[in-house]
Amino acid sequence: MSPSMSSRPRPLSPTTYSESSSSLLLRWQRRLGARLARPQALFLGPEGVQIASEKAQPFADWCRMHAGQAADITVSTQLLHELVCEPGLPLGDEAQLQAYARQLFGHYFGAPAKSWPLATWRLAAAAPWAEQCGAVALHGAAAASLQEVAAAHQLHLLRVQPAWAPVLRRLATEQPEWCQAPKAALAWVEGQVLTWLQLQDGRLQSLRQLRLAEATVAALGETLAELSATDAPGAAQLSSVLVCGYGLAAGSPAPSWPGLRVLGRLDGKVPEAGCFDDASAAAKLAGLPRPDFLGPRPPRSPWAWPLAGLGGLALVAALLGAVHSQQALNEAQQRQQSLSAEASQQPVARPPAASLTNTSRSSSSSGGKTQDLETLRAAAEVQALLLQPWQAVLSNVEQAGAQASSGPASAAEALSWLALDYNAGRQELRLEGLVADKLLALQMVDRLSATPGWQAVMLSRFQSGEQGLQGQRFELTAKLKPAELRVDLPAKAASEAQQP
Repeated sequence: MSPSMSSRPRPLSPTTYSESSSSLLLRWQRRLGARLARPQALFLGPEGVQIASEKAQPFADWCRMHAGQAADITVSTQLLHELVCEPGLPLGDEAQLQAYARQLFGHYFGAPAKSWPLATWRLAAAAPWAEQCGAVALHGAAAASLQEVAAAHQLHLLRVQPAWAPVLRRLATEQPEWCQAPKAALAWVEGQVLTWLQLQDGRLQSLRQLRLAEATVAALGETLAELSATDAPGAAQLSSVLVCGYGLAAGSPAPSWPGLRVLGRLDGKVPEAGCFDDASAAAKLAGLPRPDFLGPRPPRSPWAWPLAGLGGLALVAALLGAVHSQQALNEAQQRQQSLSAEASQQPVARPPAASLTNTSRSSSSSGGKTQDLETLRAAAEVQALLLQPWQAVLSNVEQAGAQASSGPASAAEALSWLALDYNAGRQELRLEGLVADKLLALQMVDRLSATPGWQAVMLSRFQSGEQGLQGQRFELTAKLKPAELRVDLPAKAASEAQQP
């Protein structure tokens, strides 16, 4: 196959067009359903999506099983790296903050870290605190194609946030005394990974990510003791500390000292149910960060839902119009095929006048079929004209004219043809010509009357030539039998044509 033929576009058949329309409609339905669906809370760990005590499954498999739905994803801190920027750095916008974070992550973890997804957060300056900002990097196999896999299965992602963020907001809402204390802390533990967050008067002051010596309660107690001694000497400073999480070895008592509270079990294999329920979604907690790997969300316009409704109505109208147009196209194609089949079955010869009259009367009574019959009639007449033995007709006319011409003038000077008109339905021929002598026209009538296939040959009109024409103008009519016509005149007619 040549390159030009291989690159030639092929028109879509009705079946292909219908299948592509159905596929597109299905994708739109899934996307719209995902936007309106209630999001499912997912916990994404190192091994994949973890739901209760079930076995973890890859994120792509979960998306395939829940195509067209919505998800609110919480990411394990075991897949995260934290960065808190020093106050006073010139990081005024989102692009500068991300560029700075990628540079530092690339410096500590290598070049691949520069392409990790980032979730940034920023706390505005409020006396007596300066502005604070930071970034969270997501690594691992699931991080590379998280949004791409979700989009491929029409899965709507509501949020993708680090685990400590919803936990911090939930505790701040459920225990406001702890959150508004002069100095409070939260220890969120996931196995050997500990996230240490310090608050002051309801505002986040520091965030650190540490690794325990081993995933035991004893190692956690030692690390908390070191933090208390480093941050502020004396156990009294830890009177507002909350500890929660999962993944520690069972069998050891929880660390205890005055003011430290452990929420729930620390030896579970997965986070407890409701651990990431964000009850403060509508609360204005200005001092707590809200990092999201999907990026910052602009405030929603009050016209968003009305415009979305209008767009949905327009989409539905467009789909209905497309379906109606496709149905009309199919009906037109079927009608064309039916008319073509009827035209191919029509006889070449036109039916008798009486039959045509009856057909015309019946078609006029049927209303919508009149135009179709006229079209078929015209097509049959054109087909009959094309099937006429024109070679024999024209040859007979020329030979008869040549045999009728006599005397010193040539045939071209004695006889000139002006017009030829033929009705294929009635098989009637009309010839107009110009002769120097009326006798030549009469001889033409005689010669053609003696020719096979020519009947009722007569001279219907004879008059003097009009202004500018020399000679006498005549009109000759005849009925033809196409099946009996011959290319050459018979010998008898030729011998008669030579008589003076």
